[in-house]
Amino acid sequence: MLVGMIFGAGVFALPYSFAKAGVVWGLIHFFIAFFFMMVLHLMYGEVAYLTDGQHRFTGYVRKFLGRKAELLALFSTLFGYYGALLVYGILGGIFLKVFAPSISVSGMSLVFFIAGAVFCLFRFEKIGTLNFYLTVPIFIFIFYLFGLSLPSMRIENFLVGSAKSWFLPYGVWLFSLGGFSSLPETRDIMKGSTLADFRRVIIWSLSASAAIYLIFIVAVLGVSGAETTEDALSGLAGAIGQPALILGSIIGLIAVFTSYIALAADMKSIFSFDYGFKSRTGWLLSILPPPLLFFLGFNNLVPILGFVGTVGLGILGIFVIEMSRRLHQVFPEHQHRLLGPKKWLRWVLVVGLIAGVILEIWS
Repeated sequence: MLVGMIFGAGVFALPYSFAKAGVVWGLIHFFIAFFFMMVLHLMYGEVAYLTDGQHRFTGYVRKFLGRKAELLALFSTLFGYYGALLVYGILGGIFLKVFAPSISVSGMSLVFFIAGAVFCLFRFEKIGTLNFYLTVPIFIFIFYLFGLSLPSMRIENFLVGSAKSWFLPYGVWLFSLGGFSSLPETRDIMKGSTLADFRRVIIWSLSASAAIYLIFIVAVLGVSGAETTEDALSGLAGAIGQPALILGSIIGLIAVFTSYIALAADMKSIFSFDYGFKSRTGWLLSILPPPLLFFLGFNNLVPILGFVGTVGLGILGIFVIEMSRRLHQVFPEHQHRLLGPKKWLRWVLVVGLIAGVILEIWS
């Protein structure tokens, strides 16, 4: 479930961000973002594991930080979730258009939003299972794509990028490595396991996702170079052939669709568990805003993705750090040797996340 949530739409924007910023900056931001996201997932995992009751992010904030903090947490949650669902809808339209060239991307995105809304009526447990099983062929395709691209790779294609776009990969990496929304459900599945087991699941899930991301970047960038497209796959048509492009579009559609329905279902749970809305009302509040934003003109993929990743997950991360600090005051016996007593680590994370938000808004 966790791998299925982490690994999603962000994979298709990563090669483009590397092509714009350069491989060096792309890797620097990868290591920074991976460190930040690993620690924050472990912190939030502890909060979910050690807190009784069924909550989602805003419910945990209310419990640990109070009602006033919850209002800001709700705003940042809505911003991050709606932004992510909007990204999935944009990509879904791009991939669907491959199968219906005569229909516009906007029309295909509308089809995607409608299908996602229907699937969000199912229970989350079924969606989580579906998400996992549909993630497996995505991994297989990426290894297939790597082998297919290998003969067409050129060293000079990795010597791309401009200093003007040096910060672009940071937000894309944060977005791509985010799996916070599935941690409470993963905790429910692992009730009979230990906290150490739960931590290991988080570590391996993030590490596996990051490794596959890097393989995909090499496969796409090595062939497309400076011509890498925002959705990664359309720029490969000449090298890998139309059949492989169609297969890739199918896989891409699966990736964004599974992420969409999992995230929308979790948002519906926030409205239900944390605010007491009826299921149908929570469903409407979850699935209506993203298509409205899309048809209002918010449809530029990579800038939206980077902004949502940097600002949305940056604010979320600051809440997670403070909840973790208060959690360890209540459960000192569960303090991790790295996460618990290290004040310097909390400050590094907070300063880094705030700096990222400021740089993103500035750029």
